[in-house]
Amino acid sequence: MEQMKWTETRVKDDKRLRKRVDELLQRYYRLPLLIQQAEETINGGPEYLPPSSLVVNYTPSEVQNNPHPMKEQQHHDYAVKQAKKELVVLKNEFGKLHAIRFYLSQDELTVWDEKYNRRFVRDTHVIDRLGWGNERYYKALDGLRGQIADVFRLW
Repeated sequence: MEQMKWTETRVKDDKRLRKRVDELLQRYYRLPLLIQQAEETINGGPEYLPPSSLVVNYTPSEVQNNPHPMKEQQHHDYAVKQAKKELVVLKNEFGKLHAIRFYLSQDELTVWDEKYNRRFVRDTHVIDRLGWGNERYYKALDGLRGQIADVFRLW
């Protein structure tokens, strides 16, 4: 319990650490889409649109018309290799964040869903929407941030 209190205090006092934890909490809601995009890249998902289809009056040069096939293959292989690495990291991160949700208190889960599922919601708006006092809200928020920092070893 004393270790948890120390982590909560450290996250509360360190602005950079607090920002990293907040980014992780917001990222939880985007991870399924990022995982899907990485899987599509690996499985040969949507094709890349050439610049000529995006820009009016674009005339590619001779080199752009006939790219070397080996370079295209190397680029594709590299993109697939990077997507596989990224997929492992994304699934690991999503698994950790999803597992954390099972042992958080109800107040911490409510704060996570209300504050981080939307974009740039201010604390005062969340407090008003929940009808909580400042003490209850910030206690739940600090506990949530502390547990995320502890699981991801951000301290």
